[in-house]
Amino acid sequence: MRKRTLIGIAILSFAVAARTPFAAQTAQVFAPLRFDVGSVKERDPKVPLGLVGFQRSPGRLVNRCATLTSLVFYAYSRTRSTPIDGLPGWADTPCSEVNGTDTYEVHATMPPETSDAQARQMMQTLLAERFRFAAHMERRTLPIYRLVIAPGGFKLTPSDPNSDRAPTSRTFACPVADQSCHLMAMGVSSISQLAGALGGSVGRPVIDQTGLSGTYEMVLYWAGDSSVNSPLPSLPTALRERFGLELKANTGPVDVLVIDHVERPSPN
Repeated sequence: MRKRTLIGIAILSFAVAARTPFAAQTAQVFAPLRFDVGSVKERDPKVPLGLVGFQRSPGRLVNRCATLTSLVFYAYSRTRSTPIDGLPGWADTPCSEVNGTDTYEVHATMPPETSDAQARQMMQTLLAERFRFAAHMERRTLPIYRLVIAPGGFKLTPSDPNSDRAPTSRTFACPVADQSCHLMAMGVSSISQLAGALGGSVGRPVIDQTGLSGTYEMVLYWAGDSSVNSPLPSLPTALRERFGLELKANTGPVDVLVIDHVERPSPN
C-alpha cells in the first residue's frame, strides 16, 4: 500500500508560552513562513535573460526566468532524479527571447538571517498563495540504480581541505573530438552528492550504497548521447575506470511529490 504524507506550508514554531490559551498556541504553531515581499510576474521577453536560475544574497532571492518546474524544484528540494507526478504541460516552458508565456520573473525579500531551509518553505507558501499549489508525498516502488563499489576497489583519494581547490574555480571543456560530451565537475563532494547528480543523467534515482563517508574531488567526462566515434567512454565505463564505482539496476522505495492542484499564477 502506498504511504501518503500530506505536505503543508506550516512549520513548528517552538515558541513556548505556558499560560497562552490553546487556540492561540495552535495559531502560532501552524503559522506558515512567508517572504517579507514576494513578487511573481510574467517575464518580459524583451528583457535580456542574463543569469538563469536562482540568485540568492542575504535578504533577497531572485529568478529572472523561472518556470513552475524550477519553482517546485527549489521549494521542495527536488532534482531531476527525484520524481514529481502531475506537473502540467506548461510547467517547463523554456525561457527564450521571443516568448514570455508561462515563464516568470520572481523577486522575494526576507530577513538576512533566513536559512536555506526557511527560504524554501517560504517558496512553498508563495506557490500555495499565487499558484494555488497543493501536493503530497507518496512512497512508491520504482526503478532505481544502486551506486556500489566496483570489482577492483574504489579509486579516488579523500580530499585534503587544506590544499584542494574546487573545480568550479577552473575551466573544463569537452575534447575537440566530442564537443557534445557529458561533463560533471563537482568539486569536493560526498559520494551521496555524486549519486544525486548522477540521477539527473540516468533518469532515475541513484541510491548511494558504497558506505563511503569521505569527500572527494570529482571530475568525470563521458561520451555525448549523439557522439559518433567519441574518444570518451560511456558513463558506466567512466565511472568504473576513473572512480571504481558501478550502477546496478534495481527497484526500491522512492518518495514521489504528487501534485494535487495547481493553476497559473494570479496577478500581483
